[in-house]
Amino acid sequence: MRKSFPESPKQMRPAYSSLDKRYTERLTIGCRVRYKGDISSQPHAGQGLTKDISVSGCKIISDRPVTRGTLLSLTIDLPDGEGPLCLTSAHVIWVSGCQFSVRFMQLSPDQRKRLQTCIWKNISHTTVHDQRPRFRLV
Repeated sequence: MRKSFPESPKQMRPAYSSLDKRYTERLTIGCRVRYKGDISSQPHAGQGLTKDISVSGCKIISDRPVTRGTLLSLTIDLPDGEGPLCLTSAHVIWVSGCQFSVRFMQLSPDQRKRLQTCIWKNISHTTVHDQRPRFRLV
């Protein structure tokens, strides 16, 4: 008689992902960005392009590598006809070569509204590569 073993957690998962774990919509867009570390022990400064952006953070392809954990100030040229968006508190949470992701630590209501408006105006079915829901009820 063959022994029956309980299924591993991997085997118990459904074949599809229920929802993306992100809580904000992410827009694939290349905006010019300049950054610098405000602390003298973190002398990061450079420029690049956003690969994607949301109201919670963005991914940047830059001309220089940065260090995970660094706190940066960002100046992002959004395609909304207004001046640059200046953020003073962006925490580097992921790094791979000259690509890195930041989480926006402090956004004013006006900055959040400006980012969300830009995302809503530029998002379309052609910029979204998967079929996950566009919003989440909480």
